[in-house]
Amino acid sequence: MRITKLDFYEGTDKESSLKRFYENELYGEQDVLSRKDRMKKIVSLAIENELTERQKQCISMRYLKNMPVCDIANKLEISSATVYKHIRKGIKAIKHCSVYI
Repeated sequence: MRITKLDFYEGTDKESSLKRFYENELYGEQDVLSRKDRMKKIVSLAIENELTERQKQCISMRYLKNMPVCDIANKLEISSATVYKHIRKGIKAIKHCSVYI
């Protein structure tokens, strides 16, 4: 089980914890962020706090380094199907967090 900043919001369900965490991270700042800036911040916070290390690796290689899935699979020594699974689950977690914008 991973321990994240969300664990400090004990006593609430995961949905409430996520919402409070991202509201504090986004709206606790002095300056007002544009919608695009808030989205960038949400995505980076979601990647930092919600994704597993393997999901981070797969998404980074695929979208930041533009590597083909077969190359990612060879480098990480996993199957292409597993790479797709990690990417799909990682994107789902990021989308789930973007609800709080």
